[in-house]
Order: sequence, then C-alpha cells, then structure tokens
Amino acid sequence: MPSTFRITAAACVLLLASAAGPAWAQARQAPASPGSNPSDKLNQSGGVIAPNQDIDPKMQVRPPDPGPTSTPVIPPPGSPGGNPNVIPK
Repeated sequence: MPSTFRITAAACVLLLASAAGPAWAQARQAPASPGSNPSDKLNQSGGVIAPNQDIDPKMQVRPPDPGPTSTPVIPPPGSPGGNPNVIPK
C-alpha cells in the first residue's frame, strides 16, 4: 500500500511541475521594458512620487481644519517656544 501512495504522489508532483514549468520559464525570461522598474522611475523623478494631475476636482477631499480641539504641539525643552526651565534627565 505505501508504494502505491508514493507512486501516486510522484505522478502528481511530475504533473504539476510539467504544467507550471513553461509558464515559469516565460515569466522569468520576459524582458522588462525601459522605465517599467519602479526604482528607475523613482531615480528619474529625483525621489519624488507625484500623483497624476488629471484627477477629477470633485473627487478631491480637503483635510479637515484642525481647529482648537486638535492635539496641541508641545515644543521640546530648549527649542524656541519650549520651556527653558525643564532640565532633561
């Protein structure tokens, strides 16, 4: 009984390998067109990723106004606007 299982398992492995082999070889050998690499595009743009400029203005959403209820920004001690009396440990 174990030998029948081994033969069946080996046949399944061979069948799967033969079916996936050509597709894997084509994908591996497909030449990349120039500029399709994201790293190349990032190098050409100077490290800045800009969104498309043809976005529908009706789809743009402005961020909410923070107003007085937002979390305040507390400058660290020793910086301009920070508490000069605080001594760091």
